[in-house]
Amino acid sequence: MWEHFELISPNKVQCLHCSMQLVYNNNTSSMLRHYSAKHENKQENTVHVDRKQDLDDPGFKEFVGKLDPTYTLPSRQALKKMVGEKYEEEKAKAKAQLQSVEAVSLTSDMWTSTNMDAYLAVTCHCVLTF
Repeated sequence: MWEHFELISPNKVQCLHCSMQLVYNNNTSSMLRHYSAKHENKQENTVHVDRKQDLDDPGFKEFVGKLDPTYTLPSRQALKKMVGEKYEEEKAKAKAQLQSVEAVSLTSDMWTSTNMDAYLAVTCHCVLTF
């Protein structure tokens, strides 16, 4: 947020886009609300991202570059491999932890999105002893 605001006194910031002054209380909440409401929806700052986003898309690369200019995106194949490896690693950890558990509590929730996609979430809670 600080690239959009300047601290003008210990308890005031000024928007660099419209010069509006806001109260500052050692957090960025008011700055975020102001920026989101007044400036964030400009077309030049909007990037369309969907769940099938191509990692090679120039708009997506630009978006990531703004987040961290030093970061290099992995290829689609490398990312797929990394996700698969991480999944297997975490699954093995969970299985190992559950071996010593005496009891578990399961909860579930089902819902449908506005696009009529059905979802089911299941959570497992237990107490681990180390």
